Amino acid sequence: MMRWLPVPMLVLVLAAAPAVAQSVIQVPKGGQPYIGVTIKDVTLKARIALGFDAALLLNQGPAERAKLKMFPLLGKARIKNTLIPGGEALFRFNLYKSTPTGYARKTLPTVWVDKPIAGDADGILSVMALEADRISLVLGPDLPGSRTYKLVRDGKSDASVKTKLGDEKLRINLELNSPETILNARAGEALLAAGLVRRTKQVGLWRPFPGVALPFQRLQAVPGARLLGLPIVNAVIRVTEAEAKRIDAEAKAGTSTAEDDEDAITVTASREKRGRSPWALLGRDLLDQCSRILLDRPGKSWDLTCRFDAG
Repeated sequence: MMRWLPVPMLVLVLAAAPAVAQSVIQVPKGGQPYIGVTIKDVTLKARIALGFDAALLLNQGPAERAKLKMFPLLGKARIKNTLIPGGEALFRFNLYKSTPTGYARKTLPTVWVDKPIAGDADGILSVMALEADRISLVLGPDLPGSRTYKLVRDGKSDASVKTKLGDEKLRINLELNSPETILNARAGEALLAAGLVRRTKQVGLWRPFPGVALPFQRLQAVPGARLLGLPIVNAVIRVTEAEAKRIDAEAKAGTSTAEDDEDAITVTASREKRGRSPWALLGRDLLDQCSRILLDRPGKSWDLTCRFDAG
């Protein structure tokens, strides 16, 4: 049975929690930011992510150590998605009060999965879950010639930035855990149709979670190409496994031609829209050229301090 505190006592409790105006998080060179999160008197290690709204995602083992219980009846779902190891997993969820080390306690949507979602920590915590007006992630010292790029987010509590390119609306997030900038098929085709990039005959694998390796095709930016005012550095577009095998086989057989590349740019312009809504993850290829990433809540923006040597 839930017990409610009298209003005067509740006010005192809330007042006791210090309000953080500005916070600084150091990001190791080439590494990831981590934080402790205490939930039900158990402290877990979480990787801080920038790419989703306020929530805590956990591996199954740590959730069991903390003795988490799903929301009755509605608190679980089996979800199928190519991002999940094996293509599907059981998600359990509930609302829990959690205390990130150095920050105020906060009730968070908490999700734990029966497939590993983090190989380097107990789980993943959104930076949006940290209570501070401004959170500065420091990747290195500011370099001479650096400038600040303001990316306006969808709202005060939203992690995503949205922009229009041609007739597509792209949802864009920051992802410190990806070496490349990742585009799904529709987002990549929007860049191709706008003449910002061209396809290459190189393929690779994106590894968003342990046990997941998804094929992509590398793109080459045209000189001066920019997205959200930022240069396109090392972007890749998601392709199917069959497409990746075909591209790789053609490259090894030496059948790639300039005409093929031009067709790849223009053929998408008349296609009907299909697949998931267009999204992009700006990866370390871009973010490693920044010394600071500022989450400005009142300003509803990400402020990136960067020096791009290519201009």
